[in-house]
This record gives sequence, structure tokens and C-alpha cells, in this order.
Amino acid sequence: MEFFEISGEQESRYGRHYLIDWWDQAKLKTARVLVAGAGALGNEVLKNLALLGVGHITVIDFDTVSITNLTRSVLFRESDARLQLSKVEVARQRLLEINPQLSIEAIHGDLEFDLGVGDVREHDIIIGCLDSINARWVINQLAYRAGIPWINGGIGIAEGEVSFFDPKTEAACYECSISPPMWERRNQRYSCQGVKRNIPDAAMPTTATITSITGAMQVHQALLYLHGKTDLLEAGEKIFLGLSPWTAFKVKIQRQEDCLAHDLLIEPTISFKHDPNLEVKEILKQLETSGFLSPVVWLRNETIGQMKCQNCGYEEKVNTPLRQYPESQLACPKCSYEQRDFEVIRNLNLDNSCTNILGDLCLAKNEILHCETAKGQIAIQFCQI
Repeated sequence: MEFFEISGEQESRYGRHYLIDWWDQAKLKTARVLVAGAGALGNEVLKNLALLGVGHITVIDFDTVSITNLTRSVLFRESDARLQLSKVEVARQRLLEINPQLSIEAIHGDLEFDLGVGDVREHDIIIGCLDSINARWVINQLAYRAGIPWINGGIGIAEGEVSFFDPKTEAACYECSISPPMWERRNQRYSCQGVKRNIPDAAMPTTATITSITGAMQVHQALLYLHGKTDLLEAGEKIFLGLSPWTAFKVKIQRQEDCLAHDLLIEPTISFKHDPNLEVKEILKQLETSGFLSPVVWLRNETIGQMKCQNCGYEEKVNTPLRQYPESQLACPKCSYEQRDFEVIRNLNLDNSCTNILGDLCLAKNEILHCETAKGQIAIQFCQI
């Protein structure tokens, strides 16, 4: 172990960092990191990013602070749980107390429906601090559409794992590692019609010790990547850590050649203002005027448009993502008939989209969608201008 004499010039917030020969604090200051999840792992990851001086952090989570978070979440307090405050907003305030020099965007929303592919593209790397197969599948989809690498973390009682995925390589992605039993567990969340079942999330037994170690490993992987180092986890690799008994080993995830996630990456070709009142047919006509004939735009999240009760004839405009609509609300609110028929909007073309406006489609505000045309496939970005 080497020791260094500290000069007055080095005695600054990041003084100890400057003693590391490969360290580039300026690079970290300009880095943009997206953290998905602000629970136990997310707290550790966010804390470390703030201490290290990563200049631009985005954190997304839909949840509020609960009393059970307090044993593993360094950023939360009992008063936060009592008031059921937003996890991301509390985290943002505490991170700025740790390091006021940071720029932090807190998104209190659902990763699947409130984060656009365009938002993801604005970052250098994603750190996933998620606790379900579905949430990891979603961030993998977003990452591979955006072309941004991501680091997955998972914890148990005394076990942790970290894996790294990079869309710009030929290595395996997270979806390649989903086994048939895992797909079955994920699909149990949805009915045969595709709507969301009311299945409570299972609580994961774990402690602060394995949480802090796993979170630190994720952040160190991000540090190595941002610095362009080679001694990091390679794309498609996963490292396991056990504390009881002590053990650690690394594996290479096998790429599945039929995995569709690897075909999602595409650069935006044309952009439109995200105006909820803009008619979809006008977008499609503008595409044709620009030379992209016979356009078919595919939604990332299928959306329920109209619902109709076959018993009493009551019709309702729903405009909700299919996987977000609760199965418990399928019954007719007028006559209580158990099931209603509904249309699912999967794609948009000049034949089926005459009455839709952009607001009907539940798009995130910086979404990028694939579009098939007579010239081939393009991508459309809907952004706030």
C-alpha cells in the first residue's frame, strides 16, 4: 500500500482522487448517469455517485419512502416514511447535501411508461437498481433501443450479483439470460388479454451489508467504463458475490441468437414536437411528404383506446397503456358486466389512425418509435422543442 504526501493544492474535495494516476475528475464532472430505482441498491449507488463527483445524475422511481426502507437506505429518514414522500425527491435533496455541485433530475414515475428512449440516449451509462424481472426487462429494452450500456445489480440475504450489458457489442443482453421459469413468473403479472393483474410484489429479505457492497461494485464498474479502462466486467459477464460463506466467481452469459432485443437499436431519422393535440394522420402525411411512403409507426407500449360493454353498450375512451391497465377495472362501471371488449392500438398507419391525436397514445415526452416505410425502417423522435 502506497502513501502520498498531500500538498495544499491537492487538499480539495477531490484531492484523494487526484492521487490516482488514471483518474479524470473532469470526465466524471461531465458524465451523465441514469439510475433506475431508488430503493436499497439505488441509495448506495446514488450516494457513491455523489461522493465521487459524477456531475449529472438522473434517478427514476415511482415509489414513496416506507418504514421498511430505513434499515438499508442511507438517504431516507423516519420522517420521510411517515409523510410517504417520493423516494426520488428525498434522494435528490440528500444528494445535494452531500455534494451541492451536482445536477440531479428526479423523475417520480414508472420506468416503463414515463421514460422515453430519447431520455435514455442523453446518458453515458445506466445503473439498474431494480428488484423484478419485468423492470430489468424494461430497462434492457430501453438500453438496447437507445444504444446505451447498462449495469444490472441484484441482492439476496447474503448474496449479490452485478452484470454488464452493452448494445454496441455482440455479447449477450439481460433478456438472453431470462430462463423459461423466469418468463413464466414475469408473465404472471398480466392476464391473457395483456392487462395488469393485481399481484403484490414479493418482499426480498436482505441487509445493508450486501446492499452496500453490491452497490459499490456497480458504481466501480461504471467508473471503469467512464474512464475507458479495460480491467472491468466485459459485456455479457456477471459476477456473483457471497458473504456466507465468502465466495466470488464470474460467468459469461450465453447470447441467444433469437433474442429480439439485439435488433432494437436505431438512430432517430426525423423528429416531431411532442404536442398531445397533434393529429396522428398529420404526422403520417408529413412522413409521406418527406418521401417516407406507406408509413407504419409501431408503439413501444401497446395502448387501450376504446372500451365497450357488450351487455349495456356503454362506451368509454380509456387511452391507457395495455400493461398498465388494472384487470380489476375491466368490469363495466354502468352495469357491472364482468368483461368489456376493447381495442388495442399497436401501430399507426393512414388506414387506422384517422381519429387519434398524439395524446391518445400515452407516449413519454421524449420517445423514439420505429417506423416501417416503403424505403425501409426509420425512427421517429417525439421531443419537447
